[in-house]
This record gives sequence, structure tokens and C-alpha cells, in this order.
Amino acid sequence: MSSINMSIRTDSELKAQAEQVLSQLGMNMTGAINMFLRQIVRDRAVPLSLSLSSEQSLYADLLRAKAEREQGIEGISASQLLEDMDRIIGEAESGV
Repeated sequence: MSSINMSIRTDSELKAQAEQVLSQLGMNMTGAINMFLRQIVRDRAVPLSLSLSSEQSLYADLLRAKAEREQGIEGISASQLLEDMDRIIGEAESGV
């Protein structure tokens, strides 16, 4: 799959605030935008709800993963995670 560069315009303060939240989630802007675009294509809708305010949120999972990495437990890369998610969703949709 080839990559392209995208250019968007946004408020500088909004960008800085979003980067701060994404950093706390262990993500960067590129990864978040790619996740957003993949989910739009997959669901044919504009979804995605990540929150720092819920104990049941992705944030809690990321903190747990960070703690495990600090203890020497290795995870998988974000790109591998996305590939695995696509495969699992595809299998579920096809009834495999």
C-alpha cells in the first residue's frame, strides 16, 4: 500500500490540545487520523470515541499496556494491530 502526504488546515491551539491528548493516549496525529479514516471506511460512518474520562476507555487500556512494556512485556506495533483488527473484522463479517 502506498502512502501519500495530506495537508490540512486547523487552528494551532486546537492542534496543540489534540496532540497533548493523543500523547497521553500513546498516539500521534498521523496514527489517530489513519485510525479515523480506516474506521470511516469500515463502518461507512463517522465514528470514533476515545475518552480520557472513562475507566473503561482506551486510555485505561493504553496505560495498562504502557505499564506492561515498562515491566519488559512487549506488545505489537500499531500497524500490526490495525492489520489484526481488519482481519478479525473481515472474518466476523464473512462468518469464518
